Amino acid sequence: MVDSEKLAAPVPATDAEGKLLLSADEARDLLRDCFAAFEDRLRSLMRMSVETTNDLFEMNEFVNEANVQDFRLKRKEWIARFEQALRELFDKRLSGVRRQGRRPDFDASINTLRVLNAFDQERQAALTKAANLLHRTTKREVDALDLRVGVLLQQKLTRDIDNPFSPAYILDAIGVACRAVYPNPRIWRPLMERVIADLTPGMSRILINANRFLAGRQVLPEIKAELRARSELRPIDDSDLLPVFTQLLKEAAPAGADALLALGIDVPAASGATSGRPARVAAKTPAQSIPPAPPKSASDRSTSASPQSAPPSGAAVAGAPPLAARSAGWNPYAIDIAQPHTAPVDAPGTGSALPQLDPMLALGTLSEAITALDRWQRADPGVESDLAEAQAASDESQVPLNRIPMISAAIGDKAINSPEKITMDVIGLLFDYIFRDPSIPESLRGLFTRLQVPILKTALLDRSFFSDKKHPARRLLDHLAAASIGATTDSGYGAALELVATRVIDELCRDFKVDVAAFVGADAKLQEFVDGEQRKLAASLNTEVAGVFAAEEDDADRSHVRAFIRDELSGVNVPFDVRSFSETTWADYLTLLRAQHGTESAAWRGAVQTLEDLLWSITAKEGPAQKARLAKLVPGLIRDLRAGAAALGLDDDRMRPFLDAMYQLHMAAIRPRADAPEQKATTESVPVSIAPMQAEAAPASDSMDMTAADMGDSSIINIHDFVSEMVVGTWLRFEQDDESIDARLSWISPLRSKYIFTSRVRTQAVVVTPEELAWQLGIGKTRLIVEPVPLFDRAVSAALDSIAARKPHSEETAAA
Repeated sequence: MVDSEKLAAPVPATDAEGKLLLSADEARDLLRDCFAAFEDRLRSLMRMSVETTNDLFEMNEFVNEANVQDFRLKRKEWIARFEQALRELFDKRLSGVRRQGRRPDFDASINTLRVLNAFDQERQAALTKAANLLHRTTKREVDALDLRVGVLLQQKLTRDIDNPFSPAYILDAIGVACRAVYPNPRIWRPLMERVIADLTPGMSRILINANRFLAGRQVLPEIKAELRARSELRPIDDSDLLPVFTQLLKEAAPAGADALLALGIDVPAASGATSGRPARVAAKTPAQSIPPAPPKSASDRSTSASPQSAPPSGAAVAGAPPLAARSAGWNPYAIDIAQPHTAPVDAPGTGSALPQLDPMLALGTLSEAITALDRWQRADPGVESDLAEAQAASDESQVPLNRIPMISAAIGDKAINSPEKITMDVIGLLFDYIFRDPSIPESLRGLFTRLQVPILKTALLDRSFFSDKKHPARRLLDHLAAASIGATTDSGYGAALELVATRVIDELCRDFKVDVAAFVGADAKLQEFVDGEQRKLAASLNTEVAGVFAAEEDDADRSHVRAFIRDELSGVNVPFDVRSFSETTWADYLTLLRAQHGTESAAWRGAVQTLEDLLWSITAKEGPAQKARLAKLVPGLIRDLRAGAAALGLDDDRMRPFLDAMYQLHMAAIRPRADAPEQKATTESVPVSIAPMQAEAAPASDSMDMTAADMGDSSIINIHDFVSEMVVGTWLRFEQDDESIDARLSWISPLRSKYIFTSRVRTQAVVVTPEELAWQLGIGKTRLIVEPVPLFDRAVSAALDSIAARKPHSEETAAA
């Protein structure tokens, strides 16, 4: 058995719901530890930037030689003042004082008023542009860090969290130091511009490591995955979710939102395809075609209606024409609602001697619509047997029928208020996504078909369905979707899940009237099955975990070094030759030094500095001072690299290919950017679900050109960073020996040297290092299925983005 104390994860700082589990003092101590590492990395960047400012005032007629000499003499003072300002701002924030939105040393006295000439205006504009670029390039990491810091500071989570690690605080500290040491604006403005420009390429790495530090302490460990799946349009507080949908629907279809039910929902590529079909299939409304029936799963074949409530679901709808005679707009719900119906009566022996008040009477104008939904919940006319014939002729047989548009058309005049109509539209859009989510096997999508009417009825009855993250109906959807992932890998598990889920859904459809507590019981029964499977998995995983943990403990030095190098290479696109050398040869050398001398030795610090110099040397050099520093650095760098290789017994012949590649990279670094050779696209052969990640193969550059990642795009850009931060619960598809294995990340070793993935077939486990996994993802041998983000959240974000993309102004913008 595995020693539970050795394998114990750090005490979680937040629970599964994101609630802080630490005391206020413990949370502040954690932030101070994070800030210490953050400050150390930032200090190194600042020093390197200031050291290469000898060319800052060349050809500047407004700064004389005496000013230049004074500037150079005070550079160490500037660094000390920057560190002091940054620390003061951090301590002030931890004490509860928030940033005021203006620079800390703001001076409104008349002495500060000056007339700006053209040079001053140009420098101010350049400074503003550089600051904006810093904000944009760090947005992805800052968004995650904002939420983590906000939780630790017990601040209400909004889009404007006062985060002392953010670029705003760093810019404040830079500005305070510049103006304190160099009062002349014609000195401090160019200095600020240069420092910010030098800081921008490396700032993402600093923020990545701050995020990893807090994630390692279990502060919202899944937040990055959630942000990747989250629409920019989704409000922070779900109580604003329905109003946002309402506004978007009105903007997208001012004449009426009914047409939006034909939009179809874009399924994010990050979920990965589970079959050869397209990820997005346009939805069909009754006005477009004969609606196909859902697949004949066990959930649809079962009949849960009591004899007193309605005819069985397989029976033909009264008054329905033969299949051949039906028009494209045929709607079984409209036919059913036009028929006379008697109120259901209690089965014999279940009645009460006292008069019973019909709960529908308390619903006011909604009572007629809810009564119809209650009837269809027990016996859905949309699953009659004749529709199966239309299904057989459909080209989209793998996508179940979204019945919400037909239901909306049938009871639209019964839900007379606009909010109820909007609610039906939104539920229709959510199911449009659910039926196309590739993480849910096609064979199990029929289970969700039976939930359409109960979920719609819940949303109409209880507005907290949209605002409450813990709503039992949302939880049931999320848990059923999570249990379905990878179910086809093990036929026994898939059959057992379908049996349990069918029984749970049948009971829900039978018992749910107006009290959403029925979903609590349904979810509990489903979770009982899931928990049982998890216990079996944990027992079967114990041997694998013990072996991996023992190996990591035996080779702790190498495991620590690999983790260190992953952090050093984070946030930048590292050329293949440099990454390969760093993760193999230099990792071996650092492991040797760590074992022999420790991490406090001069030898270790020197080898770490060599790695940092190597990474800096291959980035583009913009000014004469940077190029001069590179020319001075290269001879010593090559000497140190050769010495490290020699310590491992590698001769110059083994090193020559790498050194030749380094020569080419150094030449490219000093070449003007316009003359740099164009890089051939390498994403064409990569699976679409991770194609954006292949950008990792591009050479490193300090270029200020924006990328999708810089602009906050939710796609995964850097494979290695994604793998290094992968969280438990992520599902991948591994291609092994002519078979595909869908497996879930179930365990990560303490130093993240090994990941263990398990499939529903508990005898199949995949043990892999982060480096191996990144390579497999890069060549398409492994694919991402889905990250641990609840189904409801994925569906909401996809629906918001799809509606926004179809707003009229979007077409005008595209045309322009």
